[in-house]
Amino acid sequence: MSLAAAYRRILSPRSRKTLILSGLAIFVSIWNGALQLQQVAQIWNSVTFLDVLDVKLTFSRVERLSCASPHPVTIANATHVAANNGFLEQPSNGCGSLQRDWSLVPTRSVLAASIETHQSNCSAPIMTFHVDNDFGLGSHLYMWSQALCNAWEKGYRVQTHNPNWLWLDQGYCDAKVAVRSPFLCYFPQSEDRCSGTNSRGLSSFTQNVSDPRNDRLRCSWMKRNGYLADFRAASMEYLFQSLSPIVIQEAQRQIGLLFDHGRAPRDLISVHVRWGDKFWEMDLAPISDYIDAVHHMVAKQGRDNATTSHIYLSTEDPRAAKEFLEAAPPTWNVYVDRTVTELNTFRPTKGNRASWTTRNTKGRAGLVALGSLLVALEADYFVLTTKSNWSRLWNELRKNVIDSRCGNCTHMIDLRPGKW
Repeated sequence: MSLAAAYRRILSPRSRKTLILSGLAIFVSIWNGALQLQQVAQIWNSVTFLDVLDVKLTFSRVERLSCASPHPVTIANATHVAANNGFLEQPSNGCGSLQRDWSLVPTRSVLAASIETHQSNCSAPIMTFHVDNDFGLGSHLYMWSQALCNAWEKGYRVQTHNPNWLWLDQGYCDAKVAVRSPFLCYFPQSEDRCSGTNSRGLSSFTQNVSDPRNDRLRCSWMKRNGYLADFRAASMEYLFQSLSPIVIQEAQRQIGLLFDHGRAPRDLISVHVRWGDKFWEMDLAPISDYIDAVHHMVAKQGRDNATTSHIYLSTEDPRAAKEFLEAAPPTWNVYVDRTVTELNTFRPTKGNRASWTTRNTKGRAGLVALGSLLVALEADYFVLTTKSNWSRLWNELRKNVIDSRCGNCTHMIDLRPGKW
């Protein structure tokens, strides 16, 4: 198929207009000296005119990913969505930078260090955790935590199996590595810590971990009063001790698109609004509660609404983003995370099931969500609802990773406290 034919087939008239305007913007930037020709080539190479539901990319494309534009599968729609919803964007010409380094974060808690020691014991046999393709990314990470504990109690290391894992970005993750474990694309130190383990096929793993969704089969450690929360927090500390370059670069890409000068403001307040289909499990907090909590955090910073405040809004629900923006005072700079602006067209027309979105993007939603998580963790101030797995993950990394290194510098308001 020729480039012109692909252009007519894939792009709607509105999207063609967006692409043309983007080209004009690049031309003006060249004229003004803001962009070099090499940068333009990088931007152009990041755009692929393939069907959005049949994207075929190679692992090496990560190195050429342009931080000045969204992922290829969503570039045609992102500008339109952002413009229509009034999202604040201050894109830089390249990747932003993380102030917190997630490439190597040694474990500090005693329990996380014990998990690391166990997973590094190469003499221990392997037990397989067959992760399913249902539910959200946060739920899958906590099921992994449960599987880890179940295997550990029986003297096994855990290794995940599902080469077609729902949240695995099929465009940027190596399919051969995913056969060993889909977690290795995002968390390379989580399960593959022994020399020689790479050569073992999963077919040789004869033992399966007991069903982590069955509360009756929980390891004895998690059945003890109060220990469940401790173990899951420690397991997330262990899991996030060394994130892959793919995840870190995704976070840098998002920061470059969101914040002026490619860095998050030092007084950033991160807010997670969990709406969507969560009403089945909890009483959803209204936007007014989130607004009041942010006011409290602004006051805690020693400021008032006469000064500019910087809010990072993370949500999977475009309705929540719209209501928050409408309710926010004019002095708030609200930065809406890329899961809204880039994935909006891939959501179901009714409801807001995250699993549908990631299927429609061939796992891209998983990588975008992890990048958004790292952006949120650039803050010292948080407004959460820990009845949500995703908010709970933020909170555990805040306490176990960030606070342990900054002298308990963070602050959190929990609008819907969750208990295990």
